[in-house]
Amino acid sequence: MDIAVRTFTYDPGSFTGWHQHPGPVFIQVVKGTVTFYEADDPNCTPIVVDSGEAYLDLGEHGHIGRNETDQLAQDVTVLFGPPGIAPADLRIDIDAPGNCPF
Repeated sequence: MDIAVRTFTYDPGSFTGWHQHPGPVFIQVVKGTVTFYEADDPNCTPIVVDSGEAYLDLGEHGHIGRNETDQLAQDVTVLFGPPGIAPADLRIDIDAPGNCPF
């Protein structure tokens, strides 16, 4: 299994876009608040993750991260993938699932 680590900075009102990963992903919010929504949740329930907290995605599961505050937010993400995977292939963009109004 290969591992990649990256940081993502969310300006106020910004978002990642709907996507999924081929393997597990651990997201540690290190500044501000990031709200996650899951593609398979028919109620579009927000998962609010504050600085010092984490979000775990087991992979092959659509989600979006959004900064719904007026403050900068940042995370550190650890992505796990099959051996030899190209870093660009650790994120797979998907269409909006239609369960959320965005």
